[in-house]
Amino acid sequence: MRMRSITFVAMFGIVFGSVAVANSSADPAPGRTYLALGDSLAASYQPSGDTQSGYAEQVLQLEQVRLPDLRLAKLACPGERTSTMDVPKKRCPYAEGTQLAQALAVLERRDVAFVTLQIGSNDLFRCFGFRDVAFDQTCVDALLPKISARLTSIVVTLRGAAGPDVPIVGANYYDPLLAAWTIPGLDHDAVMAIADVWTSFNDMLEQTYAALGVPVADVEAAFSTTDFDTIVHVRGVGDVPLNVARTCQWTYACSESFDPHPNTIGYAAMTRAWESAISEPSS
Repeated sequence: MRMRSITFVAMFGIVFGSVAVANSSADPAPGRTYLALGDSLAASYQPSGDTQSGYAEQVLQLEQVRLPDLRLAKLACPGERTSTMDVPKKRCPYAEGTQLAQALAVLERRDVAFVTLQIGSNDLFRCFGFRDVAFDQTCVDALLPKISARLTSIVVTLRGAAGPDVPIVGANYYDPLLAAWTIPGLDHDAVMAIADVWTSFNDMLEQTYAALGVPVADVEAAFSTTDFDTIVHVRGVGDVPLNVARTCQWTYACSESFDPHPNTIGYAAMTRAWESAISEPSS
């Protein structure tokens, strides 16, 4: 069981941190622009190699009903953290050097309809102990304020380029580590302790965005991430809490590869959360 647990958490570190996906750093075709920023979720990554069925593409299709000329500029980079948005990286080359600089260039050159930003989970994984299958609470306590400060700086920078009338929408996260519930012999109390840290992380994101007047796509709620009380049956897994079921059914986290990314159904659930937030007026 211990070796399988180590393999499980190690795969999360590998997949979140080192997947390379082509980004759309070039200017889109004429028309209004939807600017998608962030990490591998914003990049629409799936382990099959599909990068065209994520929430960015699904949001685009839905928003084209009211904005027929809307085009997508997807600049998101797998493995991106709040601390690397303004750092050049080989896996995601940008004409302007960094994801943040490229985003500012798009905001300055294009008629941007709205911006989505999903960032922060890769920062948090730096505090996860692979061998212990647990978060280092001291690390988390020190890290969360830093993520909040860096996220604030990113949003303020984007707002300065976008102006007051371009909506910027943020997001919280589902918890892929809930898949650990399905590891034979692993103490479920340990999974609930991991979930508590994940909840505090999402709370921090929500509070940071709220202080900036930025609506939040409630991905946490879309995946029933905090619901350990409702028990459902999942074929091939058994009777599990609803949040674990959602993780197993809507992501690849319960597969043999333990990949944390959503499948197309999971991205559709995220899309519903994004659409609700996009329609919410900024304060």
